Amino acid sequence: MQTLVIGSTCVDIIIRVPSFPKPGQDVNTDGAKWSLGGTAFNVAKALQKAKSPFVLCSPVGTGVYANFVETELERAKIPLFAKIKSQENGACWCLVNAKNEHAFICAHKAEYIFEEKFYKKINFKDVDSVYFCGLEMEEKTSEAEIDFLARKKEEAKKEGRELKIFFDPSARVMKIKKTLLKKIWRLNPILHLNQKEAFDITGLDSVPKAAAALCQITKNDVIMTTGKNGSYIFERETGKGQKIPGVKANVVNTIGCGDAHLGICVARVKAGDSLADAVMAANRYAAKVAETEAASL
Repeated sequence: MQTLVIGSTCVDIIIRVPSFPKPGQDVNTDGAKWSLGGTAFNVAKALQKAKSPFVLCSPVGTGVYANFVETELERAKIPLFAKIKSQENGACWCLVNAKNEHAFICAHKAEYIFEEKFYKKINFKDVDSVYFCGLEMEEKTSEAEIDFLARKKEEAKKEGRELKIFFDPSARVMKIKKTLLKKIWRLNPILHLNQKEAFDITGLDSVPKAAAALCQITKNDVIMTTGKNGSYIFERETGKGQKIPGVKANVVNTIGCGDAHLGICVARVKAGDSLADAVMAANRYAAKVAETEAASL
């Protein structure tokens, strides 16, 4: 059974700087490195590494960035999902400072567009899981995407199947319209998010309390990454939370670590692991990603 990975695939232009520039300040860099990234692509690469079947549902536009994306997708042996000839592909400029902290400057273009017609070639009887990200939820087509997922989840239920939904709210979750966020919660998604995002959504400042509150909102499991401390999970069935220890890493770049972590969580849950075991495997994998310059292995 396949996982649909819905979202963006784009060029990450990684620029290393000694510190983030302030207004009027000049900062020198040794140059910029291009690599394939985007939340959906990073998740798909983790699924590919785990040998878990998936379809990367990323449209690709035109222009120099699109050319790079298509070349790298072919190199990664991932089929092109849809081509949008009326709009250019965007990119993400990733500033990384000496502390390995990052800041993003993003141009959302063709890779963030959702159109239902793209999915006509998908046999949903072969799909048991879907991933999507909050970064797309600011776009004009976001409402159509959520309505589409709600219909597919209901269709699966009527057929006696479960369609698991994995949702990464992203750092821009508070920019999502409240009415749309309510629709997303009604999908009962398994949440995968970091500590700050959890605190932003709930207004709480305790990891256990925030995780429990999120479980109440979605009526499903919660996976929260907590930096060097590892992760924290809260399971709906048991109504209990649990710390999952972190893994030491010689950090080079943390871009894409959260996406990679999520991808392994999906793969291991689908393979039958307990949530705790799945997250432990994801912690190990994300530590390896943090030791590389790119956003995926």
